[in-house]
Amino acid sequence: NGVEADAILLDLGLSSMQIDRPERGFSYAADAPLDMRMDTSEARSAADVVNEADERELADAFRRYGEERFARPIARAIVRRRRERPFERTSELVDVIRSAIPARRRFGDGHPAKRVFQALRIVVNEELDSLERALPAALSMLRPGGRVAVVSFHSLEDRIVKRFFAAQARGCVCPPELPVCVCGKEPTLRLVTRKAVRPSPAETAENPRAASARLRVAVKT
Repeated sequence: NGVEADAILLDLGLSSMQIDRPERGFSYAADAPLDMRMDTSEARSAADVVNEADERELADAFRRYGEERFARPIARAIVRRRRERPFERTSELVDVIRSAIPARRRFGDGHPAKRVFQALRIVVNEELDSLERALPAALSMLRPGGRVAVVSFHSLEDRIVKRFFAAQARGCVCPPELPVCVCGKEPTLRLVTRKAVRPSPAETAENPRAASARLRVAVKT
């Protein structure tokens, strides 16, 4: 559309106003409708995913987006439970997740449902797909010398940003066995932050929700 920018900031954080409203169904700590849609006009809710996706799809989502080590038994338990009646409430899902995880592992790394709830939220709102579309779009809008900064809040997002920045900063895509570059692809970004910048202890103390934040910055060449 011809728009050019000197700087673009992508803040991938969630809206606290939405997350903190129990009735939106994002939290495993409160009983509420199993929804999780950021945009309530969208058709597919978390309940739809849990009740309609097959066992393999659920396990893959829990493993990929939640890094849940017990993804398979949790998915199996969900499918078994929904044969009796569909899931409607967050508490119903929490109970099934808890029952599918070995007792000794249920509270070793926070709440036993947190990883599955994260995975469902990402699936329902297509968060990682949106990020993968947003990064090249942001790059195309930048003027030469313009900066793009991305603040992510979990490892899956940060990994996508890191790989995109690295690929654009590398330029050449020739196989490593070639002695000279023949593709002619030039770098489009220069990294400002070689490693992700994390919040200081003082910032985390003042704003605990910043604890997981990661900042990466690059300049368009």
